[in-house]
Amino acid sequence: MPEICFVGRSNVGKSSLLNTLASRKIARTGSTPGATRLINLYNVRCEWEGRKREAIFSDFPGFGYSKVSKGIYQNWQAMVEGYMKDNEWIRRVLWAFDIRRAFDGLDQMLLEWLKGNGLAFSLVLTKADKEGRGWALQTRQAFQQRLGSDDVFLFSSKDGSGRQELLAHIARSIG
Repeated sequence: MPEICFVGRSNVGKSSLLNTLASRKIARTGSTPGATRLINLYNVRCEWEGRKREAIFSDFPGFGYSKVSKGIYQNWQAMVEGYMKDNEWIRRVLWAFDIRRAFDGLDQMLLEWLKGNGLAFSLVLTKADKEGRGWALQTRQAFQQRLGSDDVFLFSSKDGSGRQELLAHIARSIG
């Protein structure tokens, strides 16, 4: 089945994004960053663009903050890279990014890794409800310019904004 991978830093709302897109609780959410420690696979069936579709949503461990040893963190990195490289089923990587954060060196490394491995990806600016709409639109435009791509989406799991646009994007990605 076609697969959509969800990546991002710890505590950016990746699990809430998954749950909102699936219209049900499939991923565990919590206030403690770094709860996801394995690659969790979810078989998701929902209606996108008037057609029933099925895909695997893959939830990856967050990066950048976690109360684990450096050795465990390096094992996670190897697990993620090993899983994604040459995986013919991956149609798109959705990179969850807290809209309130600044882009830094770790983010640049992920960007270069995704591009270097030829993975189709989109940036999902989560927690878009936390700031004003005008600011969110300007931030989206700045990320579109930085990435050289229009595949940057505003999303809020709190009010569901951006859900339909993102589901349509996923539907186009899986064909």
